[in-house]
Amino acid sequence: MARVVAVGRFDGVHLGHQHLLSFGKALASGKGWSFLAYTFPPEFPALLPLFTKLHLLRQFADEVEVVPWEKVRNLSAEEFLKEEVVGRLGGRALVMGEDHRFGRDRAGSPELAQALGKELGLEVHVVPPFRLGGEIVSSRKIRELISAGEVERAGKLLGRAPILFGRGVKGVGLARTLGFPTINLELDPVLIRPKDGVYLAWAFWPGGGGPGLFYHGRRPTFPNLPPSAELHLLSAPPASQPELLEIHLLRFLRPDMMFPSPEALAERIRQDVEEARRTLTLLAPPRPLSPGL
Repeated sequence: MARVVAVGRFDGVHLGHQHLLSFGKALASGKGWSFLAYTFPPEFPALLPLFTKLHLLRQFADEVEVVPWEKVRNLSAEEFLKEEVVGRLGGRALVMGEDHRFGRDRAGSPELAQALGKELGLEVHVVPPFRLGGEIVSSRKIRELISAGEVERAGKLLGRAPILFGRGVKGVGLARTLGFPTINLELDPVLIRPKDGVYLAWAFWPGGGGPGLFYHGRRPTFPNLPPSAELHLLSAPPASQPELLEIHLLRFLRPDMMFPSPEALAERIRQDVEEARRTLTLLAPPRPLSPGL
């Protein structure tokens, strides 16, 4: 089968990726070929777990193939194109961005791909970077924004709010004693962590979902306790600890802080909840990304 192939980590499947993938899909459709997205498992600090990345890629590509990085990392640029793209996959056209690098030691460039493509009978299409407000959309930039707590700016480049995944685990019960019970979370270890603090969030789990406050931090008011990730829901919580929660970070509310007493912390959480309820009236609820939620 003749294919158009796009190769990349596609971390986040952000607006820039979507631009390139849409180009590849249109090219393949015009030729009557299949369009294949060739990608790799995520590595920390990733924007998406593999199952969600695959779900999003399948919205743009006819086929998606995940290849362990170790399988191809030692192939030269020429070997990668000749053996993988043309030989094994039947690639007749390759789509890549201007800054794409491939092959051992990242020696392959779009210019080299075009030169090798002439020898291999492989069309190479180089897609200019996608810009939003004059800014190039990239996974690296999005990760920087999330690490700085700028989740709203990150969301504009992604085309949706940044998300975290975790499973509910048993905590020490501290939040309940403060009057604001939470779901304690064990976050997916491959995903990037946001700046410590409190976020307006929206969570989904099998069979339900709703708005809430997400906390990620070191609990400085209680120095004897370990850091935590917690979700306080503003609507009815799930009946039992969910095995999977998808948490959309909508807005950064405040940094992690030390309070003089548990009572002072509880009062600030009450203010956070009030602010969250006010803000929610201005925001459109997100939709879950993962199948089954």
